[in-house]
Amino acid sequence: MSSNMADGVMATVLPLMAAMFTNDPVLVAGLAFVRFLPWLLFGLFVGALVDRLDRGKVMITVNVVRAVTLALLAVVVAAGRADIFTLYVVMFVIMSCEAFYDIAGRAMMPELVERRSLDRANSRIVGSRVVVEDFGGAPIGGFLIVVAAALPLAVNAGAYFLAALILIGLPLSARRPRPSTSHESADVTGKRASMLASMREGALFIWKDRPLRALVVHGSLVGLGFMIQASVLVLILRVHFQISEALYGVFISSSAVGALIGAMLVTRLVSTLGRFRVEVTAYTIMGVGCIAFILSPNLYWAGVFWALIAVAMTVSNTIITGIAQLVIPAELRGRVLGTVQIFAMSCSAMGALLGGLLGRVDLRLPSLVGGVLVIAATMYFLPALRTITRRADQAQAEEVRRTEDRLEE
Repeated sequence: MSSNMADGVMATVLPLMAAMFTNDPVLVAGLAFVRFLPWLLFGLFVGALVDRLDRGKVMITVNVVRAVTLALLAVVVAAGRADIFTLYVVMFVIMSCEAFYDIAGRAMMPELVERRSLDRANSRIVGSRVVVEDFGGAPIGGFLIVVAAALPLAVNAGAYFLAALILIGLPLSARRPRPSTSHESADVTGKRASMLASMREGALFIWKDRPLRALVVHGSLVGLGFMIQASVLVLILRVHFQISEALYGVFISSSAVGALIGAMLVTRLVSTLGRFRVEVTAYTIMGVGCIAFILSPNLYWAGVFWALIAVAMTVSNTIITGIAQLVIPAELRGRVLGTVQIFAMSCSAMGALLGGLLGRVDLRLPSLVGGVLVIAATMYFLPALRTITRRADQAQAEEVRRTEDRLEE
């Protein structure tokens, strides 16, 4: 929770500071591009390393690094020495840490809960993350930056440090990766394969699995579409909808309402309608919501559609995360998820730059283009989504059956 709160403050404060330094959509979107750059540079390495280390220690260490980085930024801002390029450097460091934190957390989740409870657990994590980030961190960051630009950065640093202390309590059985059982992960002497071989194994697993590969491509295109809009959101709200800096975080928190609704509904929807129907509907609503958002007659309707997008994103992210955790072997999970994130973040980075270029022409274009892309990608990959979802359902059913058999014995 503390880490999510810090993420929410950072996600609000850094774009606002960027908009204070410049009104150029490309330079503002450049901050979003830098956000994804660490994944492009060493995402595969992160996944392979997480599969070898104590995942709890990884999460604790990166939170401490994030705390120190933001504390230093607070000092630079207070001294009046910061500029847009300073924000680029800080964003790169913070998101490098986020890469380790995110992969370690996702890889560890199936070791903490039963397979039958994955959707419920993921929905609570996704929902609580968005609620805390957008409903707590976003407005706090917006209000604090009006008082003093350095103040939310100092608060943020403290939140990351607190999160590091809390993570010390993670159980050791879940923190350490399971021993690998694959032929490629160890040689005949039992020694671990090289880092390069480990990274290659994760990439090959996706390449050889056609439905999983299609799922990755679809998710990357959806991320590209949404980031086209999100990269210039601060300018859309400040210029197109004429929102004040203090209320920027309050508007962003409207997505927390949607995320909470999505988190509350996803488990019931999946049990009633099935994963496939729910995920396809969610993606469609997301695309339509992006278009309706920018065509809204006023800020209030824009907030409604922004909340609707959050509902759809929470539901779809919860389902897709569960599918990936069910179809990827435990000993490969870090490497494969790292590879998945590389594809996703690469497309998001391209979406950030494209959003900036489109924003220079017309601030309405990023939302329109992004929404159409999300809908088109979902329709094109419909058969692959059905196939991979069916496999996840079967894997979950088999795991539940094995668990029940063990209990009967």
